[in-house]
Amino acid sequence: MQLDGKAELLRRRLQGYGRVGVAFSGGADSSLLLRAAVDALGTENVLALHARSCLQKREEQERTMSWPQRHNCLVQLRLVKIQPLDWPDFAANPPERCYCCKRRVYSRFLELLANEGIEMLLDGTNTDDLQQGEAGRPGLRAVAELSVQTPLADCGLSKADVRELSRRLNLDTWDQPSGSCLATRIPAGLAVTAERLVLVATMEQVLAEAGFFGCRVPLLDEKTVCIQLAEKDIGRQSALAMLRKLRGLLKSRGIGKIFLDLDGR
Repeated sequence: MQLDGKAELLRRRLQGYGRVGVAFSGGADSSLLLRAAVDALGTENVLALHARSCLQKREEQERTMSWPQRHNCLVQLRLVKIQPLDWPDFAANPPERCYCCKRRVYSRFLELLANEGIEMLLDGTNTDDLQQGEAGRPGLRAVAELSVQTPLADCGLSKADVRELSRRLNLDTWDQPSGSCLATRIPAGLAVTAERLVLVATMEQVLAEAGFFGCRVPLLDEKTVCIQLAEKDIGRQSALAMLRKLRGLLKSRGIGKIFLDLDGR
């Protein structure tokens, strides 16, 4: 099916929902879903819910909350504060961490929606996500268990479709790099702590301020990190100087080994 057909199918599906809540992260997928829901149902029938926690960078939080103003959209965007480090099944960082988190967050969203008389929660899963399955996307299990609706995937929209349709709708998230929470930088089995989250966020912020956007600095173990630059940035002359600066910062925080991923992101 061509993109126009998928977009029309999405519009019709959304129109059949009535009042809905949208799980809103501020990324490309949930931005398109929110815009489409508002266009199909009107702002009075859509409530966007955003979970804020220590798992997000400050600039990402600010950008998410400014979305309605940036897109001249009067939709209600409700901030839901969560404390994932207080959840033992999350902080211990088991392999099913993402499932545990999404299950708790979406359960909270559903409670809030029920208080508003809204029965349906929408999620921005696309067909590429489905192809990864629960092994690659553990949160899909929580989505299914809680009967959260996934209209983008249901209408056959891939990530490429999401970006193109977002571009047509003048959403500034159309080319936004795919993101993930800071806990994804910590390997399974190594506890998720506030200190480790701050370390990762600080290093990635230093790189971003130097013009290395879309970078990642995941921990490999307690004393080792791997710096992942965008593929186009690996050959930049300034990269070596920046890595030397980061080396000093990381050493001062107890990191003994630092690797550079030569494949890039």
